[in-house]
Amino acid sequence: TVIAPIFTAAWLVWGLLPVGSALGQAASYPWPLQPFDSSQRITGTFSEYRGPANPHFHNAVDIPQADGTPVYAVADGRVTTIAPSGSNAYVRVENFAYVHINPSPSLSVGDSVFARQTILGTILPGQGHVHFIDGYPGSRRNAIRDGGGLTPYEDPWAPELSGVRFYLAQTGQRLASTELTSGIMITVRVQEKNAPPGTSTAGLNNGAYTVGYKILSRDRQTELFVPGQDGVVYRFDSMPSDSYVHNVFHDLQATTSNHVYIPTNEVARTSSWDTSALPDGDYTVLLFAGDTRGNVGELYVDVTVSQRDILAPPQPLFDRVVADAAGVNFAWSGGDAPDLNGFRIYSLVEGGNWTLAHDERSLGPDAVDHVAPTVPATATYYHAAAVDTLSPPNESLQTDVYGVAAGNRRVLIVDGFDRTESSGSWNEPRHTFGFVHGRSLAVAGVGFSTASNEAVAEQRVRLEDYDAVVWMLGDESTRDETFSSVEQSLVRSYLESGGNLFVSGSEIGWDLGNRGSTSDQAFLSDYLKVTYSGDDSNSLTARGTTAGIFSGMTLFSYGSSPYEEDWPDYFSVAGGGEAALTYGNGLLAGVQYEGPFEGSAETGRLVLMGFPFETISSRTVQDEIMQRTMGFFFPEIVGTDGSETFALTLHEAYPTPFSDVTTFSFALPRPGRVRLSVFDVLGREVAAVANDDFGRGEHRLTWSPGELASGVYLCRLDFERSVRTTSIVRVR
Repeated sequence: TVIAPIFTAAWLVWGLLPVGSALGQAASYPWPLQPFDSSQRITGTFSEYRGPANPHFHNAVDIPQADGTPVYAVADGRVTTIAPSGSNAYVRVENFAYVHINPSPSLSVGDSVFARQTILGTILPGQGHVHFIDGYPGSRRNAIRDGGGLTPYEDPWAPELSGVRFYLAQTGQRLASTELTSGIMITVRVQEKNAPPGTSTAGLNNGAYTVGYKILSRDRQTELFVPGQDGVVYRFDSMPSDSYVHNVFHDLQATTSNHVYIPTNEVARTSSWDTSALPDGDYTVLLFAGDTRGNVGELYVDVTVSQRDILAPPQPLFDRVVADAAGVNFAWSGGDAPDLNGFRIYSLVEGGNWTLAHDERSLGPDAVDHVAPTVPATATYYHAAAVDTLSPPNESLQTDVYGVAAGNRRVLIVDGFDRTESSGSWNEPRHTFGFVHGRSLAVAGVGFSTASNEAVAEQRVRLEDYDAVVWMLGDESTRDETFSSVEQSLVRSYLESGGNLFVSGSEIGWDLGNRGSTSDQAFLSDYLKVTYSGDDSNSLTARGTTAGIFSGMTLFSYGSSPYEEDWPDYFSVAGGGEAALTYGNGLLAGVQYEGPFEGSAETGRLVLMGFPFETISSRTVQDEIMQRTMGFFFPEIVGTDGSETFALTLHEAYPTPFSDVTTFSFALPRPGRVRLSVFDVLGREVAAVANDDFGRGEHRLTWSPGELASGVYLCRLDFERSVRTTSIVRVR
């Protein structure tokens, strides 16, 4: 009686609309590929899962046809957008977008198009399908909906359900079906069949239109608990916000081809099946999923409810996971409980599974730290939990994920993201952002450790012991402080001594510049090299500036996953900083700086980004930003085997100033094509010094200015590799 109204509210707010709504009665239209008036195959359904990289709801239906197939308008209208390049090239005609097509060269924005007549473009090479979107961002709707959308559409095949699992909702501990107790999270795999058996797998494992569950008596004759509307908890007439994707799909199981739902949740919040509302005994869980044509697949699972002590110890908190000469040093706090039996530390290597590395037999109830004598050869990540004395034990919620990696350059990841209250974007009690930063540092080839900002502030971990610091702040704001006065003092000393600092977060300017004290504002301008300009850039894209370390990085997205970031700061350059990133609308998103800090004789380096690194939507872009940042910090790195490895570097010309001739020197991490050019301060190319293939390592080229006027000039190095579609740029 309490849950049903909540589910109804979720339908109204997040587009899970009841049958007969206005959206469900919207107009029909033909297929965008010939034959227009015959049912066609589907290889991707609306609101199914896309991930685990950049997890989100699929905002369209995928219609397979051969590359080069003409794509037609499904309705009369005017062209409103043409994106002509890239794998996601598309044409939008008012409410409809046709993606993965090479737009027709005869089309322009504003042109009129006609259903079944106008060819909008052809399917791009290598795509094999058109990604057809009905609606605009925020109001996407299902293009194969019942009574509307693509017509005719025939699908006589019901979804198949499998792989049911039960978890204790409070801790995520997996339970057997015979020992269910307290609040239970259920997960189930759904494979919606949009084609007959034996056809392409892509047409046999799609997402469902509706998903739900009921609790029945063991003889299956009586319904004892029915959530939602007759058990339906998800109904995808329109697309929910991507920030809720892991409320619907299980983050540890779901992939693009493996749609694992959590029917005990709601779209807008996590929930559970409360077994305590039923007497101990035997029951049956009915799980079901349907398509838009009324076909329903069902799965019955017999379960046993047996209430017992399920109160796990409190969640512990990692203080640090640090690699040094002694090995891997773990330290934590919390987890205290009268029946605490000890702690468990789990480990993960990217691409593998979490495994138990140390348990309560060696980490008893009084343990607060542990040393593993060997640093893993591969970047490894950890979380910890507390367990009680029961058998099997209750296990607490895990800590945040921290990691270590061996390397010649020591980098410290500082976890400064403590904000989890409802006013923030991230509301979960733990996060995995140390893993996100660590995996990109591993790609950059440097070693790293991880510590909480409290461990740094209280000097259990010293910044000066590290060659670089990566400080993650998420959307940490005024209440939890981006940088406290103690942390500011430590960062000032570190940078003045020649340290390297990479900071990312969306509220740094708001906290220090807009709401901060005079001292906060001075720290922002003198050490982070920006002043606060505004609280909302009104753009969720960014790109590299022409002359900065991210030069050549084209527009990329951020801020939609793993949490929404609605208020990213924008800045003005201060204190000798240089623009490194701009938002898609041109406002300043990030800066770089190389030089002394506040009168010091030492050269330090800074990279600051006005949005959270972990929300960048592309893993490739994350890796590229981290690689370029580390290359800025460490121009050359000595390999562990004694051989010399190189970061892409353009050294300062020597001599400078000069009159007759100067020497440009640069280092390449691997063979590739180099274009070395000279520009004047207006951005005009005045000389091409080289445009040729060079080998790995250091190179030197001389250049004479000839009749050029005296003044300041810029040397630009463009480096291209076969695995890249765009060049990497360095400018001096």
